[in-house]
Amino acid sequence: MIDYYETKSQPITKVMVWQAYKEVKSNAGSGGIDKMSWEYLQQNASTELYLLWNRLSSGSYFPKPVKQVAIPKKGGGERLLRIPAILYRIAQQVARKHLERILEPKFHPNSFGYRPKRNCHQAVEQALAHSYNHDFAIDLDIKGFFDNIDHDLMLKALGHYCSDKWILMYAERWLKAGVVQKDGDFSPSLSGTPQGGVISPLLANFFLHVVFDPRIASCFSYFSRLAVKLFFI
Repeated sequence: MIDYYETKSQPITKVMVWQAYKEVKSNAGSGGIDKMSWEYLQQNASTELYLLWNRLSSGSYFPKPVKQVAIPKKGGGERLLRIPAILYRIAQQVARKHLERILEPKFHPNSFGYRPKRNCHQAVEQALAHSYNHDFAIDLDIKGFFDNIDHDLMLKALGHYCSDKWILMYAERWLKAGVVQKDGDFSPSLSGTPQGGVISPLLANFFLHVVFDPRIASCFSYFSRLAVKLFFI
C-alpha cells in the first residue's frame, strides 16, 4: 500500500508535492537552467515528483541556481527576471502553501499585492475612497526592492514568525541558490529574493509587513499598498 502521507525527517508528504505540482502546472511558464520542459515532466511525473518528495522530506534537497532573463521595459531599459527550474517552483509551492497559512492572517488589511483574493483594482478602489476626504495623494514606488532584501534580516524575521525548521532551512537555500546570468556565468546571491520565484512575492510581502507597513501606518491615516507600489492619503 502506498502511503501518500508518509514523511521522513521533514514533515512533507507526497500529497503536498502532488498538489503543488498541479498548482504550478496551471500557471505553466518556461523552464530553468536544467531545460526540463512541462511536456517531459508530464510524461515522467511519477518518477520526478517522487524523487523531489524524497529529497524534500529527507532534508537533502538543494535548489539549482535560477536563470536570468532580460525583459524589455515599455519606457526603455530592461527588467531582469530570474527564472527557476520547474521542480524548483514546485518545491517552493509546497513551502508557500504552508507558510501562507501562517503569515496571511498577520498582514495589514491595506496590503493588496500578491495576496489571495486581493488585486490591484481593490487597492485603487480603496485609495480612491480615501481620497474623497483629502486633497492630496502620494504615489511611491520602492526601486529594486526584490533585488536588495537583506537575507539575514529576512531569515531572522521569518524565524520569529515561523517555528517550522524545514521552512527556514529551505528558505535560506532558495535565497542563496545563486544566478546563472545571461552570458552563462554563475554569480552568488548576496541579497534579494528572485523575481519569478513562486515564494518570492510572499517573502517580499512578509518583509514589508515587518519593516515597512507598521511605520507607514503610524504616519499616515490611510495607505494602499500594491506589492512595492504605494498610494498614501
